[in-house]
Amino acid sequence: MKRRHLIELEDQPWWPRVWRDAATDYLVAALRHARIYDGLAPRLAAAVKRCGATRIVDLCSGGGGPWPDLLPALRAAGVDVPVRLTDFYPNVAALSRLAATTPGLEFEPDPVSATDVPARLAGFRTLFTSFHHFRPDDARAILAAAVRDRQGIFIAEPSIRSVGALAMQAVVPLAVLALTPAIRPFRWSRLLWTYLLPVLPVAITFDGVVSILRIYTPDEMLAMGRAVGGDAYEWEAGTHQPSGSPVPIPYLIGLPRAAARPSGPEMPP
Repeated sequence: MKRRHLIELEDQPWWPRVWRDAATDYLVAALRHARIYDGLAPRLAAAVKRCGATRIVDLCSGGGGPWPDLLPALRAAGVDVPVRLTDFYPNVAALSRLAATTPGLEFEPDPVSATDVPARLAGFRTLFTSFHHFRPDDARAILAAAVRDRQGIFIAEPSIRSVGALAMQAVVPLAVLALTPAIRPFRWSRLLWTYLLPVLPVAITFDGVVSILRIYTPDEMLAMGRAVGGDAYEWEAGTHQPSGSPVPIPYLIGLPRAAARPSGPEMPP
């Protein structure tokens, strides 16, 4: 299936913040329910260890992404470093709530561009469920920025670009209706825009379809990394099959070459 970079509503500056924040809150709830990234914790831990990073800087964090569950899984895999959540449109309410209730999570209240991370936010970079938001030139710029700053980078998406994954978006409206009452903090506005005026089920499903069409394959991400990294970086790309999910998820890891082949255990398969 050819990649198509159509418009996602939550990317648009004119999209009302109340709907954008409600969508990111839903995404956090869905990721916590599915826990599709937990199985990647050993691979991420190995990459962080190889870089000797003392902090993870998560880019495009939205409402917090998978971190409330991924952080404990990362600790169980042997890496216990703080995680700084950032976003160009930070959902400050959600991020501050997570930082207050999850030891090890911090957040940046000001906008942070994934293509121009401030020097004060040095650390191993991660992007979950977000790389597809960027057109190829901007996606390469994210990787090039990590190479320029000599930071490791780990990218994982929630699905692959396929007809089957596209068909599975048909259940998203039902998932929104089912999960909304459990999302915290409780907000009357979320009920309004879900049940009385169902903007959120429609918008989240629309963005989900567009996301599938936008997702890069492992080979596409690998080609980008090699194009910007030259001999200075080593890249690994592939797919991971989450437990209980029929859809594999693509990932990309980039490490400075000096950190890519240290003595010690190999990257887990």
